Amino acid sequence: MARKNKSQPAEEPGIPAQVNQPQGPSPSLEPILDESLDSLSALQLVDLLTQFYPHGSPRRTELGYLRRRVEELEVLNDQARQAVEKLDAAVTKLTAPANRVGTLLGLPKPEIALIINGGTEFYCSIDPRLSQSKLLVGTRILLNEAYVVIGDLGFETGGPVAKIQDLLPDGRLRVGQEGGMANTLVIRSANLGKEKLKPGLEIRLDSSQRVALEVVAGAQSRDHLLEAVPELPWEKVGGQDEARQAVRDAVELPLLHNDLFKAYNHTSPKGILLYGPPGCGKTLLGKATAYNLTRQLREKTGVDHREYFMHVKGPEILNMWVGESERQVRELFARAREKAKEGFLPFIFIDECESILGVRRAGRTSGILNTLVPMFCAEMDGIESLQQMVIILASNRADMIDPAILRPGRIDRKIKVSRPTKKGSEEIYRIYINPNLPLDPVLLKECGDDRQKAIDTIIEKIVDRQFSQREDNRFLEVTLRSGRHEYLHRGEMVSGAIIAGIVERAKETAIKRAISSPEPTGLSVKDFIDALDVEYKQNDIFPPNDITEDWLKLVDYDPENVVKLSPVKPRRVDASAII
Repeated sequence: MARKNKSQPAEEPGIPAQVNQPQGPSPSLEPILDESLDSLSALQLVDLLTQFYPHGSPRRTELGYLRRRVEELEVLNDQARQAVEKLDAAVTKLTAPANRVGTLLGLPKPEIALIINGGTEFYCSIDPRLSQSKLLVGTRILLNEAYVVIGDLGFETGGPVAKIQDLLPDGRLRVGQEGGMANTLVIRSANLGKEKLKPGLEIRLDSSQRVALEVVAGAQSRDHLLEAVPELPWEKVGGQDEARQAVRDAVELPLLHNDLFKAYNHTSPKGILLYGPPGCGKTLLGKATAYNLTRQLREKTGVDHREYFMHVKGPEILNMWVGESERQVRELFARAREKAKEGFLPFIFIDECESILGVRRAGRTSGILNTLVPMFCAEMDGIESLQQMVIILASNRADMIDPAILRPGRIDRKIKVSRPTKKGSEEIYRIYINPNLPLDPVLLKECGDDRQKAIDTIIEKIVDRQFSQREDNRFLEVTLRSGRHEYLHRGEMVSGAIIAGIVERAKETAIKRAISSPEPTGLSVKDFIDALDVEYKQNDIFPPNDITEDWLKLVDYDPENVVKLSPVKPRRVDASAII
């Protein structure tokens, strides 16, 4: 092939430079025809032919025009080829068979995976390009049409939830569904291989229900049953000396003096019932028992006993689904036993227990109590002593509790939490009114700046007002079957909750006055007297009607002797005249 002359001037665009040729006839193409021209493009062939014509030759101009047309055609060909390639790729994807997704159950052999897909197990080959060490049990695996593992999709994020029933020695898990389905054996995923599991935990399974993927929190986490028990010494429980001592005798003595109980072969009670009007401190007694008992056990034994107070409100257990309420009762006792093994002293405090442990009735439509009460009885029978857990029931309608629950051997102690007396009310007021509260400067001046004396004056005035037997202090009229009418006064309907409400209302009044007044101010006797009247006038915790059954929950009368109970509106009296 002829070489280009470096000294040759530039040619017009599209036409290659002319090769120096001697004047004379054009050279022949025969030497080139012997060479292979298949590797040259059309443009290269045109450029090759142009070299054989001298500059200014009309053939050279014609070849330049031909070259431009060939170049345009090649550009069009390139664009068409690219469009065809894209279309071919799209057709290939659209016509390719779908890849399958399975769950990896194990790697029994090198380059072999045990896969479950659609309920069927397969021994599948693994693509050599995949790292077998990175394939984890429980992950989703991508399979091609030949059922070859070609990809790893990671763990799936959904799946059914089951509860662990038992742990097998080989690491498998026995799980059961909440709906009462039969138990199933599953294997652990790679994430749970070294996880410390225990019965009762809820786990998420894969879609095939063959692999346990992760531990999940319950749909309604039962940790809400746990309340952190505050520091509550017995001195903070006012107005309940008899009930407080009865609770201490029933719960503290068997645990603090276990050796004496064994020596006398005396059986300790399994549980106690606190019953009485609402707002009188039943829940407070339960919390105080948990705090003081564990503290005394630490002091006596040197073992770090910790309380685990499970405050359960009876209606929380009720559920419309068959077997769900019974399951929650089983779970409640199972958690208590579990915490006892961990070193806690569990307290199960069930408030409003008559709602779930009520008297069973005959008939097919008697309700959930026909199964819930026997379940609770069975769990109580499994408790050997207070060393395992402390069971405390609370109710203001003890007459509605099933006798099977209250029989000896289950709930052995029935302790009445009565309304506080006048002296007991003074104790409760002293708990809520402490010397650090802002007091009325005028009152302090009258008491010689003695804050304790000023507080004593406030408590004396408010208690005298509350327990006065005057006509304007009447609160409830009781009509007995004999025809006699009796009146209950405010002091006879007092409770710790009412006293707390009176104190809070008085504080609210003093705060409003301090906001609007530039002068120093504080709690006064009048604040408490006004708060007392407002608290009873609004009847926040009393029935708003005269239905006898509702009022009988609040008074100590025998229901058989009462015909009617109705509230009495007290006359309006100027509080300043009493102060």
